[in-house]
Amino acid sequence: MPTEQEFSTQIDELLPKAWQSGLQPWRDLEGVEELFQVGLAALSGGKRTRARLAHTGWAAISGNHSRPPKQVFDLGVALEIYQASALVHDDIIDNSPLRRGKDAAHISFAKQHLSEKRQGNSQEYGSFAAILLGDLLLAVADQCAFAVTSACKDANAFFANWTEMTREVAAGQYLDLRLETDELDPAVARERILTVVRHKSGRYSVAHPLTLGARLAGASPTQLKTLFTIGEYWGVAFQLCDDELGVFGDPSQTGKPAGGDLTEGKKTALWSLAEQMLSDSARQGLHYVFGNRAATAGQISAVTEALTVQGVKSRHRELIAEYAAKGDALVTSGDFDSAGRQALLKLGRALVERES
Repeated sequence: MPTEQEFSTQIDELLPKAWQSGLQPWRDLEGVEELFQVGLAALSGGKRTRARLAHTGWAAISGNHSRPPKQVFDLGVALEIYQASALVHDDIIDNSPLRRGKDAAHISFAKQHLSEKRQGNSQEYGSFAAILLGDLLLAVADQCAFAVTSACKDANAFFANWTEMTREVAAGQYLDLRLETDELDPAVARERILTVVRHKSGRYSVAHPLTLGARLAGASPTQLKTLFTIGEYWGVAFQLCDDELGVFGDPSQTGKPAGGDLTEGKKTALWSLAEQMLSDSARQGLHYVFGNRAATAGQISAVTEALTVQGVKSRHRELIAEYAAKGDALVTSGDFDSAGRQALLKLGRALVERES
């Protein structure tokens, strides 16, 4: 079985080829090169988590822990292109200027528009072009996924699983958008936040990639149900970890500004805990920084220190551990061989023990 790094490196090598193939019919058109290059940048970087999940799901069911077949790599490529599509759209919705330490796609397009002194508003152009890029990335991901179906014992079920994942993301994004714009009572908000997390990230980020890989290995309905539930638990833990990094993460590791989730005003489980646990004075500091992009580094630092000192971060870590442990327990009792169980648990730890 290739190491995580070896598998990720091979996915990295395959992605540009798949993207170039997807755009090939239009490569001679004027202006398409810009679309290709920004798309290529959107595909670069990252830990290839979804591809690795698909690989691990396949290995856990197949019992084959040597080099995986071509279709596992093809599925990994499809998932990573789809992830890039979602992130391009995500960055527009969140008004995020950076992705993995580089300009987000809409910023790249806007800068290109500005540098060439084209007509119209550069920011509008950047957003419009990035929306279309995200759509095109989705189309290429679907093309790659469809090519994998021929290797499945039940091609219809595989593609139904894939399309369910893509619908889940769109619905989850909308629920998240509503969450950010609705006025919520922090005392009762956490369950609603966790529901959104389960749909937007739990299933899309972990459960679906795991089960798609398992389908390639001919998993039984019972195995698929177990893996999906494991993925939901781990996926919630994964997103909660992401939310924590969005507040406490090192920008050199995360590629995002320090305290970015605070100044963007993201309503997360961490936010709901902070509203309930912080002292009155610390809560006032949170309210000033929350959703305030003009907040200073010192003001952000004061809030993150209060979150740590007053136990909010520790309670949030306990919440992450609770969800991770529920997934681990199902791995231990599930119908997997010892090597598959070990591979699953290793990946489960990697989802929550990270700095970026």
